[in-house]
Amino acid sequence: MKIKINLTIALIATAFTCFTTNLHAQTAKVTFSPELLLPFSRGYNVGLGGILEAEWPAERKLGLTLATGVETLFPKHDWYGNYTFLPLKGGFKYYLDRQFFVNFNLGAAVGFNGYGTNFLVGGGVGYKFNNRIDAGFRIEDAGTSYAALKVGFRL
Repeated sequence: MKIKINLTIALIATAFTCFTTNLHAQTAKVTFSPELLLPFSRGYNVGLGGILEAEWPAERKLGLTLATGVETLFPKHDWYGNYTFLPLKGGFKYYLDRQFFVNFNLGAAVGFNGYGTNFLVGGGVGYKFNNRIDAGFRIEDAGTSYAALKVGFRL
């Protein structure tokens, strides 16, 4: 499992190195997004998180992203512990028009409290209200599946 995660991280790093050489020193757009997590598993009630995402424009409608943060799923019962993890993910964001976008992410979820590292995959949709605020919905699997509702604030 560790080999698969390390290969995924190496592949993402290589892809970003290749793509960013053509970006000609364009600056990243950095966004902070508080999130509400709605797990599909019966073992968890709800979750909260915060993600810091950087986006580099690769083409007119395509952006490459790197993101990290902290997310916690709270259990329904006391005999489970909180599932807290550090998502390390890379992906792309494609703008359907000036406001609507779709995104896809791959990476690793580094667990705390005795939870191991899991493969992370997900995708979603979003809407840009203006150049500073956006909102989105995505579904991810990081050892357990959940839906995330976010509001992003550009820093």
